[in-house]
Amino acid sequence: MASALSEWKDNTVCVITCDGRFIQGILAGYDQLQNLVLRNAHERVYQLPSSSSGSGTANEEDVLELVPLGLYMIRGDNVAIVSDVRQEVWEQQEQSGYAGFENGQSIDPIVQQACFH
Repeated sequence: MASALSEWKDNTVCVITCDGRFIQGILAGYDQLQNLVLRNAHERVYQLPSSSSGSGTANEEDVLELVPLGLYMIRGDNVAIVSDVRQEVWEQQEQSGYAGFENGQSIDPIVQQACFH
């Protein structure tokens, strides 16, 4: 995994953690255990619109909250997914008014089990 991360160093990445958090920032560093250091990090917290809204679209303020984290380290055993950022995806979400989010599902935590033999 470390060799795959080398091409994303100093670029913006998204990280989904094992507890379902969605963190975005500039990959400042990493090690062989997949510990990650992100610069200018923030957590993207999506609040799914209630089904009673009826319109099918929602305001960005109602759906997305950006929680600033600054310089942030994520332990490798808590990293589920690392991805590059495609800015056009965020823009498409904003332009559509987050349409379709009312049918979305939250990310369930990933349960890691230790194996003892």
